Amino acid sequence: MVSFRVPDWLAVFAGGVVGTAARAGLDEVAKASPVRGLFLSWSTLTVNAVGAFLLGALAAWVAGRLARGSGNAASLKTLKLLVGTGFAGAFTTYGTYIVASVGYVSLNGIAEAVSQSLGLLALGGACAWAGMRVGEWTCGRSGSRPVASEGDPA
Repeated sequence: MVSFRVPDWLAVFAGGVVGTAARAGLDEVAKASPVRGLFLSWSTLTVNAVGAFLLGALAAWVAGRLARGSGNAASLKTLKLLVGTGFAGAFTTYGTYIVASVGYVSLNGIAEAVSQSLGLLALGGACAWAGMRVGEWTCGRSGSRPVASEGDPA
């Protein structure tokens, strides 16, 4: 049987292409149907919430597979690079969020900007937590081991 290993850079690149296209498509939809009163477009809020959920689910799922010995470590590493680093990295946008927050300070004051920023941070944390629970559930885990961090192999 022939084994083929996708180079890490190619996994990140391929995921990034798809993530960028998905983000651009959602931004086009948001331009056509804007929501007033938000300091960020709803597409920016959506991609960051979905991205946090996806990263949480992926991390827990990969950790669960490794803990149960039901996954090939090299393949799981490639999956993390493809979906986590590539897709989610290109799909989400920390930079847009920061620039919008700074602009919001000049329009509405620092207190309101900080409160909205903290709210968005809490939303991201909640989405990542929910994603981790889903990732654990799909592996039949119930939080018995900590989730692999970004520096862990796989």
